[in-house]
Amino acid sequence: MGTGKARIDKLGDTAFGGKVGKNVATYSKESQRLAHDFAAELDDAAERARKQMLKLKNHPRLSPGGVAVRIRARRATKPFRKAKEMALAVSAEMVKFNVQYRKEFLETEAHYKDKKRWSGEVDL
Repeated sequence: MGTGKARIDKLGDTAFGGKVGKNVATYSKESQRLAHDFAAELDDAAERARKQMLKLKNHPRLSPGGVAVRIRARRATKPFRKAKEMALAVSAEMVKFNVQYRKEFLETEAHYKDKKRWSGEVDL
């Protein structure tokens, strides 16, 4: 697992010339790894932030009993959870991108390679 900057640089260096199918697969895989790393970091940050907020349970300025602290901590970490879901959605979309590329381009090429040259006769 590399740093985020290194992964982003690697994504930016991907050229879609030459063997496009291989480059699309590489780009998809690297994007998916970056999204998974980002989701894991967001999940970890949300948990760490929630734990620190829960330490304020007996703070005199906050509601007695600590119930409000748990609710406030959950509300405060909600953007982390939403961002994590979006990062996982990016990962899923990159898989769909790779599959769609293969469906639209590679399967079509294989289909035409397998067909015999048209002789003008219709096979019924």
